[in-house]
Amino acid sequence: MKNLFACSLLFGLIFNAFGQNDALELKKQELEKARSSLVNAQNRVNSIEQEIARLTPPEYWKKGGFSALNFNSLGLTNWAAGGVSANSVTAIGNIYRNYKKDKIEWRNNLDLAYGLIKNDEETLRKNEDKIDFLTKVNYSITDKLSYSSLLNFKSQFAPGFDFSDPTIEDKDRTEISKFLAPGYLTTSIGVNYSFTNYFSLYLSPATGKFTFVNDDSIAAQNIYIPATMDENGVQFYNNQYRVEFGALINIQFKKDITKKINLTSTLNLFNNFTDVNSANRKNIDVNWETMINMKLTEYIGFSFYTNLIHDNDVAIPLYDGNTIVGSGPRTQFKRLLGIGFSYKF
Repeated sequence: MKNLFACSLLFGLIFNAFGQNDALELKKQELEKARSSLVNAQNRVNSIEQEIARLTPPEYWKKGGFSALNFNSLGLTNWAAGGVSANSVTAIGNIYRNYKKDKIEWRNNLDLAYGLIKNDEETLRKNEDKIDFLTKVNYSITDKLSYSSLLNFKSQFAPGFDFSDPTIEDKDRTEISKFLAPGYLTTSIGVNYSFTNYFSLYLSPATGKFTFVNDDSIAAQNIYIPATMDENGVQFYNNQYRVEFGALINIQFKKDITKKINLTSTLNLFNNFTDVNSANRKNIDVNWETMINMKLTEYIGFSFYTNLIHDNDVAIPLYDGNTIVGSGPRTQFKRLLGIGFSYKF
C-alpha cells in the first residue's frame, strides 16, 4: 500500500512538471506570434506611408507672410516741458512666394506699408509709404553657389508734399512725390552665395538701374534726376527718366531669432561706373533696411523698422531757417516703431 501511494505521488509530480513545461511553451509561442503580428503591422504601416508619399504631389512652392496694424498716440495738456499731441496709424504687409525644384529656385517678395500721422493744429499727413517688389531666380552650381538674376521695383502709393517750411499753408504746399514719381526699377545678373539658409550675398557686375518720374511738375524740381545744362549753361530737367549701368552688391539676412522674434535686414550697394561724369563713378548708392517683428500674443505684435538711404543723384534742399540756400545729396534715415495687431500666415 505504501509503495502504491509513493508511485502515485511520484507520477503526480512528474505530470505536474510536464504540465508546467507545456504551459510555458504555449506562452512562448503566443509571444512569438504577437511579435510576428507586430512586425507585420509595422511593415504594413511603412508600406502605406510610402504609398501615400508616392501619390502625394511634391510641394515645390512655399508661401506665407504677415500683416500688422500699428498705433501710436501721444496726448499732452498744459505740459510744462512742451511738445505736441500726436496720433498715428501704420499698416504693414509682407507676402512671399518661393519655388524650388532640383537646381532652380525662384523667390518672390512684396513689402507694402502706408502710415498717417495727425499732430495738433496740423492736417493729416503720411509718415510711411512703401511699395517694394523683388523677384530673384537662382540656378545652383554647388550647394552654396548659384547663378542668379533679380528684378526689383520700388515706388509709393500716395502723393507726398514738402512740409519743411511751416509758414506755407497745406493747400499751397509743393507736391514732391506720388505713385511712379519717382519709381525705381533695378535689373541685374550675377552670382549668389548662401552662407546659411538665412544669410546670403549677391554680386552683380552687370546691373541696370532705371529711375523714372512720371509727372512733369515733380520732374522739373530735379529732386530725383540730376538737372542737365544746355549749351548756354541753363539748367533744365532731364525729361522723366534716368538710366544707370553699374555693379550691385546685395546682402540679405532673414532669420527667426526665437519662436516669437524675426529679424530681416537687406543692404544694397550700387556703383554707377559708367556715369558720364567721371567724378561720380566713385560714388556708391546705399539702401539699408532692417525690420524686427516680435509677437507678444497671438494677435498683438511689436515692430521696429529702420531705413538708411544715401543716393548721390537725389538732391535734398538745404535750409537756412525757412529759406532754401541750396540742394544736394544727403544721408536719409527713417525709423518706425509701433505696437498693434499682427497676423502671420
